[in-house]
Amino acid sequence: MIAIAKYTFLSHFRNRIFLVLILFGFILLAASLLLGLLSQEQELRMLIDLGLVAIEKLTLLTSVFLMVNLLLEEMESKTIYLVLTRAVSRGEYLLGRFLGTLLSTFVCVLIMVSAHLILLVLKGWQFEEGLLYFLSIFTSFEKVFLISSLALFFSIFSSSNIVALTFTFFFWVLGHFALELKFLIQSVQNEFLKFFINIFYHLIPHFQYLNARDLWTLFSDRWLSLTIQGTLYTLSYSALAFGLALFVFKKKEF
Repeated sequence: MIAIAKYTFLSHFRNRIFLVLILFGFILLAASLLLGLLSQEQELRMLIDLGLVAIEKLTLLTSVFLMVNLLLEEMESKTIYLVLTRAVSRGEYLLGRFLGTLLSTFVCVLIMVSAHLILLVLKGWQFEEGLLYFLSIFTSFEKVFLISSLALFFSIFSSSNIVALTFTFFFWVLGHFALELKFLIQSVQNEFLKFFINIFYHLIPHFQYLNARDLWTLFSDRWLSLTIQGTLYTLSYSALAFGLALFVFKKKEF
């Protein structure tokens, strides 16, 4: 399993993630040049917000595309037979591939955060609200971790890149509107429609548990306990999604 994870990590980092890092570097450079006309305080605030958004969205896109193509490419090329015919269980193979992809995504995040911090320090940032910054990075990676497990499940369940990407991004978008769905359930009068929406409400990930700025500003007295609860929720949801992916993977005939 460790060997599979290592191979997955190296192959991702050589082939795809390097391009993401170059793109992030161009975004930071362009933002720095465009915002240079603003006052230092405004420039720093916008650079911080833009950098955090870029890190989360680029990591999301990278992880989802890697997860969706993780097994489908090997299924199409038939190279998966070479691994599964050896003394490797399907569970070890799938977990190794999953962890290797997450590790490559995590290293990508570390590099982007390092580049972002270097730019902010050069611009004179004194680490005001530094704890909120790192909390935002942590919760962003939790979102990516959670949605990656869903992407893995959809890729195995559907055996189609387009379908897996569509369902993954559908769940990603709905996960940001969980509170609105809850309000809709309370407002709808039709019992059948209410039951249907209620199913979606419990199936989608609830990203409101992972919004760092909301936890920091709205619940400043208990942000730590809520962060821990969000982490437990992320691990539980991801474990369930991975378990379903493994169940489907074991049933597949290659």
